[in-house]
Amino acid sequence: MPGVTILGFCEDDEYLPEYGTVVVRDVYREDLLPSLGNELLGELATNALSGTIATAGDGWLHGTAGDPCQTVRWEAHDEPPDVRLGDWEDIVETPFHSRSGVVGLGTLTGGTFGDELSLGAKGLFRVRVCRKAADDGEEGDVWLIQSWPAPGTPEAPRWLKRTRAAVHPANPGWQQVLGYHVIEVSWFFTLAGMQRPDGWLDEPLPDEPRPSAGVCAQLGVDPPRTRRDAIPLLVAAGLIVDDGAGRFSPGTPRRATEALDLPGELAARVDADAVRSAYIWLAADVTGIAAWSNPARIEDLAALLAVPGETIEPLLEYAAEDNLIQRGNGTVTALPRPPL
Repeated sequence: MPGVTILGFCEDDEYLPEYGTVVVRDVYREDLLPSLGNELLGELATNALSGTIATAGDGWLHGTAGDPCQTVRWEAHDEPPDVRLGDWEDIVETPFHSRSGVVGLGTLTGGTFGDELSLGAKGLFRVRVCRKAADDGEEGDVWLIQSWPAPGTPEAPRWLKRTRAAVHPANPGWQQVLGYHVIEVSWFFTLAGMQRPDGWLDEPLPDEPRPSAGVCAQLGVDPPRTRRDAIPLLVAAGLIVDDGAGRFSPGTPRRATEALDLPGELAARVDADAVRSAYIWLAADVTGIAAWSNPARIEDLAALLAVPGETIEPLLEYAAEDNLIQRGNGTVTALPRPPL
């Protein structure tokens, strides 16, 4: 865009996320601006996570990454820069408030580190967060974060492009039914690079937690005594698939409550966790919109989130049940994190 000036940048091509989260924060300066006065925009002010791509508030930005190293670049501009949508998998724009006018990469449990970036001003900014997978042979994702001053009333966060699913696959709940130690056997076959000592499969399964005899009977297998004994159980549950030559690949299991007759309390936990795993990241996006809009109109959410309209009602049901939002007359308001 003619006339747009890049004021500076900071970058780290080996940024290691803590708890799978890219973190950018204000760098402390003595002449800080006052906070925005909206407590819902404070870092960790709500129970929401970092969203499907990224969320931001008063002095912080969190991006959803993963465990591998990431490549992160933040550019400060004086006007909105161009973006080529085809170069990126996922893009979101969000307000961001900087009290110091200087930002730096950080971690969830620590401060900032490395190079600092002057944004050229203090106050309200619009921030565009772009994410894509790294090139073949490289790990993690590549992030481009671009900011420019945006004084006045903040415009609500808006998701411009989605390639990765906004609603995640529901957790089928088998770990709650079979126990961690049985599920760990499936990872031995399906997670590349998972190393275990020789003879590990033939060691006895730890005592707790173990699948019940009733669950094993419903799946038509004997209760496992060793880790190797758990293989038929995992195949019967659909968690791994036997190719007939002693090799196993990941399966596509049904939800445990569909495959088994489970006790009521366990079945309720499995079903609740399935809903949570599907909507928890998108619910964080809604919480961010609600916090900045205070309140947000429900009729605007599908367009802002770039999701189908039929997604909104089950999403809001989950977010309200998880105490992330409160619904009003056609609006949603973010809820603060409950005190300990």
